[in-house]
Amino acid sequence: MIEVARCLVRYRGLLWTLVQRELRARYRGSVLGFFWSLLNPLLLLAVYSFVFGTILKRGDLVDVEPYSVFLVTGLFPWIWFSTSLLEGCSSLTGNSGLIRKAVFPVEVLPAVAVVSNLMHFLLALPIVAAALVAGRLLGYPIGGWTCVLLPLVLVVETVMIAGLAFGLSALGVHFKDVRDLLGNVLVLLFFLAPIIYTLGDIPPELARLVQLNPMTSFTVAIQDLLFHGRLPAPQVWLTMTAIAAASWAAGAGLFSRLSDTLAEAV
Repeated sequence: MIEVARCLVRYRGLLWTLVQRELRARYRGSVLGFFWSLLNPLLLLAVYSFVFGTILKRGDLVDVEPYSVFLVTGLFPWIWFSTSLLEGCSSLTGNSGLIRKAVFPVEVLPAVAVVSNLMHFLLALPIVAAALVAGRLLGYPIGGWTCVLLPLVLVVETVMIAGLAFGLSALGVHFKDVRDLLGNVLVLLFFLAPIIYTLGDIPPELARLVQLNPMTSFTVAIQDLLFHGRLPAPQVWLTMTAIAAASWAAGAGLFSRLSDTLAEAV
């Protein structure tokens, strides 16, 4: 796993070049271009706000206001997480020609998926900021100086996502069903994360189950910093760090172990 990190540092120029190529290719021929980075999450937010804001609020299942602002602070990081894993899982199988080249550092391919989707998340942050400002102007006591600590959470979350992406990319080469299975697992994890509800809105026994979700601590930390305007509890920081370290050790370690077989299996 240390060798994977060294490779990413060594080929950071190539990594950034491929990220730029990926971002340009994604919107090539599109009329709106990079504006889709803002429009896509906005449309998804509108749908989720209508569906969950109407249904859940009607049943008084969620006690948080303004709901749309709360939702955006959890939904956008989730989009980065889930999209990075799905694209990372197929990053090797979708670039078989590059993998078969002996001189190409295959380690950069899963990283491209993570970093390119991180760029999309960062491009969408103005939407989050605008939502928080609008909520404050409407008189809701949300947000605060704690938002300046968001980069710390993003660094730790990037390590966690990268570790998972590396492991899934290697597994995806040897087991073609991994991506389909991952899609279903992500749906389950979405509803087992405090994105459309808070931990205080669900029964304690269900809250304990939700806390097993690796994204729960990251979601809670971001909501605390951006929406609630408070520092995450020390336990949340420790949990995030432990999950990130374990994910990187397991994912990058598995990738290194299987790296010699990738060119033959892809």
